[in-house]
Amino acid sequence: MRARTMLRAVTLVLAVCLAAPSLARAQTPGAGAPPPPSVKVGDTAPDFTANYLTAADANGKRDRKAVKLSEFRGQKNVVLAFFPAAFSPGCTSEVAKYRESAGEFNSNNTVILGMSVDSVWANVAFAEKLGADFNILSDAKRDISRAYGVFDDNSVIARRTTFVIDRKGVVQKVFMAQEALDPAQALATCALLKEVK
Repeated sequence: MRARTMLRAVTLVLAVCLAAPSLARAQTPGAGAPPPPSVKVGDTAPDFTANYLTAADANGKRDRKAVKLSEFRGQKNVVLAFFPAAFSPGCTSEVAKYRESAGEFNSNNTVILGMSVDSVWANVAFAEKLGADFNILSDAKRDISRAYGVFDDNSVIARRTTFVIDRKGVVQKVFMAQEALDPAQALATCALLKEVK
């Protein structure tokens, strides 16, 4: 029993040591430019269904809910913000800025969907820590980040990329790396889209 516990601890430490350099590179300002995503401006955004957990009720119970991108078609613009890892410094800053701007996105008829390859449990803890009042979805199987061309096989994370998708489901803007850290440009794009009927 003791040997099994020790083996698990060593495995966990080894995994963290192997992942740390990749996460550090993904978070480093000024790091080499990432390859562009496969989904471009003018493309129809690939549809997906992704899960999140609701806030805990009075008994501590959470419900697993699903969001399907196409449910917003014809109704709302969508800002789909892929980020590398919950609780990392860059992602904490990015999600906090989205939280601060959430009301402005709302008034521009836009829903914010955060997305990472972290589990639903990690994402709900991250959202609650930051007080984010928008859904942070889990792409734990990595199919969605691969479909958008933002999955980094070497680092095993989704590269920081924000897609602004209009009510027709068409990608209007793509922001990558440092440019995606601040939602101001995405917000400006959504303000323009609000005017388009």
